[in-house]
Amino acid sequence: MLVLALDTTLASCSAAVFDSAAGRVLAAEQQAMDKGHAEAIAPMVQRVLAAAGIKASDLNRIAVTTGPGTFTGLRIGLSLAHGMGVALGCEVVGIDTLTATAATALREARNLLVVHQAGATGKFYAARFANGVLVGELLFDAMETIVASLGTTPHQVIGTGADAAVACAPNICTRMTGQDLPNAEKFIAHMSALPTQKSYPQPIYLREPDAKPAAGFQAEVIRLAEAADLAALSALHQMCFEHGWSEESLRASLSLPGALALVAERDGKLRAFLLLQQAADEAEIITLCTEPRWRRRALAEKLLDAARSLLRQNSVTKLHLEVAADNTAAAALYAKLGFSIIGRRKGYYRDGTVDAVLMSISP
Repeated sequence: MLVLALDTTLASCSAAVFDSAAGRVLAAEQQAMDKGHAEAIAPMVQRVLAAAGIKASDLNRIAVTTGPGTFTGLRIGLSLAHGMGVALGCEVVGIDTLTATAATALREARNLLVVHQAGATGKFYAARFANGVLVGELLFDAMETIVASLGTTPHQVIGTGADAAVACAPNICTRMTGQDLPNAEKFIAHMSALPTQKSYPQPIYLREPDAKPAAGFQAEVIRLAEAADLAALSALHQMCFEHGWSEESLRASLSLPGALALVAERDGKLRAFLLLQQAADEAEIITLCTEPRWRRRALAEKLLDAARSLLRQNSVTKLHLEVAADNTAAAALYAKLGFSIIGRRKGYYRDGTVDAVLMSISP
């Protein structure tokens, strides 16, 4: 099995290729960075594939870290892994950031605490390992509470919050030196041995949302598209457009560099989806559609809001689209959201009879 692993969750970016038959890493790379993961990860993947002497189509599995971590970073890695999985038709498996970090130290430490800072919240997220096995659940709490959970058992500590743990409980916490961040080269062998997962990995967030819906309220679920969604997305697109896309057309579109697809679920079914493509600091909406009976329920607006949030974090400065001049409902929605008309293409739609209106916005 040929496995590609990647990580973008914290202050580094890494990728590696592993041959499970040979039991060795064929190529690997890691770069420290606080931001810029979106620009770095795809070229890095291309470099490690080239260094390993294989093509993306040779891969059998893609492994990706799922968080906890920075919101932007973990979405970038997951988006790339999901997109490659859809395009290549290969399985995608996930590993939490704490277990990925622990991979560098599990053989050395009988009792290990992995702890990372949770931004500016004043809290930390952590995991305990005994003899290489995760003990209990992932933690998100104040450092005093985390070290109290260790009891009196001495632990070696790694991670971006390791120094804080030692300062809080020097009698039981001993600092380990070395890798404090996930490194694809270190956790990829573990990922090659995991069983096949039933669905694409989703992000792990330990922090509770600041606002919660009222009892009985059924909110939409906005998430990244998966390979398993292709049939439903094709059916939805054909329902919305005269010349709707086939599954293969959608697969090809999702394989484009910088492609990102978001879906809106309601009542357990896909009701709307958005496909866009990013190139450098600009992006373009390729298609946006909502099931007819679910229109006027703000699904398209929520997809656009989610997409614009991701694009802002990816340093995109302009989002472009084109809409048929006679599609007044869509044009009104885009104008309401702040898109401005920047041009017109004569006779672009329907055999040259309908103009395309070009619009853009700063995300």
